[in-house]
Amino acid sequence: MNETVITKEKYLSIAGKLDLTKRELELGFLKVSGFSNRRIAYILGISEQTVKNHFTHIYEKAWVPGRKEFRDLFL
Repeated sequence: MNETVITKEKYLSIAGKLDLTKRELELGFLKVSGFSNRRIAYILGISEQTVKNHFTHIYEKAWVPGRKEFRDLFL
């Protein structure tokens, strides 16, 4: 499978226009980098439900229905 790498610079140039909080930017980058919600929760020391809640807000702000469409914004 040919995975396209999304650099932090490219991510921030696009995500910076979405009015995300610093925490949402951090979670979003981990998600587009391929981490699961469970892994993100472990890395950040928060619950998996908190991660899911953040992504609900992130997807609303980005006007996308889910993670695939969110990742596609940066490709």
